Amino acid sequence: MKFNQSLLILFAVLMASSAVSAQDVSVDQLKQMIENSTQNLTTYSYSRHADTNLLYTNATIDRGFSAVKITEGKVDLVNQTGYWDSNLADRTSGQVLTWDGYLVNGTEYWKEGQNWTTSTRMNRSRLLEDYNEIPGEVNLIRYSNLTIVGSEMVAGEETYKLAGSPMGPIYRGMIGLQLLVAYIPSSFPLPEDIREGRLVLSRTGLMNNSNITLTAWITKDNALLKRLDINSSLTVSPQILNISAPNYMITSKINESTVYSDFGAPVNIELPSVAQNQSGGVRAVDYRWSLFGSVRP
Repeated sequence: MKFNQSLLILFAVLMASSAVSAQDVSVDQLKQMIENSTQNLTTYSYSRHADTNLLYTNATIDRGFSAVKITEGKVDLVNQTGYWDSNLADRTSGQVLTWDGYLVNGTEYWKEGQNWTTSTRMNRSRLLEDYNEIPGEVNLIRYSNLTIVGSEMVAGEETYKLAGSPMGPIYRGMIGLQLLVAYIPSSFPLPEDIREGRLVLSRTGLMNNSNITLTAWITKDNALLKRLDINSSLTVSPQILNISAPNYMITSKINESTVYSDFGAPVNIELPSVAQNQSGGVRAVDYRWSLFGSVRP
């Protein structure tokens, strides 16, 4: 009997220790740890899957748009180089669009389909920020109301799992961007108040007819961002926007999941020879490009 009691006590102690270890850090502490980890970044890679669904309806229109975009990227902060490639499959038309971006020697090379353009900026650090996206993601986490909802294994690494929603000003900004891009392929004209920037989103019903869920996975050993999911939805109607217009409805859903990997691993970013002799030009970006990444602040 004493032996069995000892086993029970030992089991209880182990279970208590496990529960404590799962809560050995607060959200605020973890946010600071994540921010600190970005200071030591040298290289990393990422893979992103994003999909969007739009629906436009009124008395005579019932039309939708659906697409998925896959992006692979890598960044070398030591040598100030970056690369990404994306392909977008338009489920509505069956068309596939491709893009590539390179940052080499302070110049950005952009490829859409088979067409190349170049762009050189005086501020190289600002250009690098366009490719080094982790600091922006960390800021999004920093200005979100999150709770630690558990621990999970992601790509073989033990992580803290956090879930919640962006804080008020960030939330409104993200929903505002999603609202604007929802009108890009729309048959409905952009309301004048939105076009002129006079619409105050916090005073409309849009905030009550939208949702942004943020889920982040942070490695336990070095507080690096391992995965980030952003799921955003909104419903638009004349009543919600408080405008006079024919009855219509727009629904927009954007789901995005990014996995980060290969922190500190060697990176080889080599510009294709065909791009090296290209002259500067204006990017001719398909409107469908703007439907992704639109919820980011």
